[in-house]
Amino acid sequence: MAGDAANTASAAPPPTEPDIYLAVRGGERLYQGEIVEKVVEWVPSYAAGAPDAVSTVSPMQYEIAVVVTQDCDLAQDWSKRQAASTAETDLSCVLLCRAVIAESAFVSDERIKGRDLQKPIRNNKNERYQYLAKVPTAADGAAQGHEALLVDFKSLFTIRTTEIYRQLRAGNSPPRRRFRLKTPWAEHLQCRFTGYHARIGLPRDHFMPETRRADPPVVR
Repeated sequence: MAGDAANTASAAPPPTEPDIYLAVRGGERLYQGEIVEKVVEWVPSYAAGAPDAVSTVSPMQYEIAVVVTQDCDLAQDWSKRQAASTAETDLSCVLLCRAVIAESAFVSDERIKGRDLQKPIRNNKNERYQYLAKVPTAADGAAQGHEALLVDFKSLFTIRTTEIYRQLRAGNSPPRRRFRLKTPWAEHLQCRFTGYHARIGLPRDHFMPETRRADPPVVR
């Protein structure tokens, strides 16, 4: 009997890992934690010798970007757009972070080269970066899957809400809907993004010894 129980236990399949992502396709609203491909920001150039004069406006395409606008704001905005897709709502712009292929960044970015720097980033212990796991094919709206991504919370940009939805309605041409983070991974991204941008710069750290202070101690 004991042997049968041992054989049954050894034959049991390993526990299934929870899914981190959901596929996203056309016709849906934007989600916080959604990853989109090839969105375009329109960037002005300024006339030589006249820095206040815009000479041209050029497209800047982002290969991969992550939506970080609050999800409830995106949902409310979407409900208002059902009557008019180009409506100007309270949500005038969508906030995004640029993302890159993690392994490429670890090789090319001098700021994060080296195992000692990369280990906390992979474990999401570095406050500036969010490491996003590899995406399986079934969880990708483009049915391709994707390598692990690295999000830099300092690399921010905005696109007018009406404009990003116009871009997303472009059919098979860029940009494309790809995938989004499920709960609680979307909330984890939100919490870490908010924490990074809520940080306070101190004129003196707590661990700095008194002997390193520029001002002499006050004698009382």
